[in-house]
Amino acid sequence: MALAQLQLLVKVQQEKEDKLQAQYRAALQNYQSMQQKYQGLADYRIEYVQQTQSRGQEGMASRQFNQYLNFIGKLDAALTAQQQYVQQAKANADQRLQQLLAMQKKRKAMEILIERELAEIQRKADRQEQKMLDEIATQQFFRRVS
Repeated sequence: MALAQLQLLVKVQQEKEDKLQAQYRAALQNYQSMQQKYQGLADYRIEYVQQTQSRGQEGMASRQFNQYLNFIGKLDAALTAQQQYVQQAKANADQRLQQLLAMQKKRKAMEILIERELAEIQRKADRQEQKMLDEIATQQFFRRVS
């Protein structure tokens, strides 16, 4: 494959890699955001349960206590749903990372091909130059001898 074609392919790969890098960063940010929301909700649930317990010790009507329990149940359901969002966001971030790593591996392989191609071009140029120097040396030798 021609060197220019390989270089063009690497440029295209780099652009794809940059897009994947941005997608990975966005997915990672989303995952972290989902985790923070989950943690905030979990912290709120703990505080709410503690408030319920302290108010229960002070004494409260059974209707009010049932309302507190119902709300805790809703918080539990919200935590379960948020945990699923966290897992989905993590899976998405992991998938983006794997895609990015695969793209980087592919680009690096192409760069190695370019390096080999450049080395081969340099070897050919060196051989051509050596051949030319040998010819000049041979001609100079024959001029001196004659």
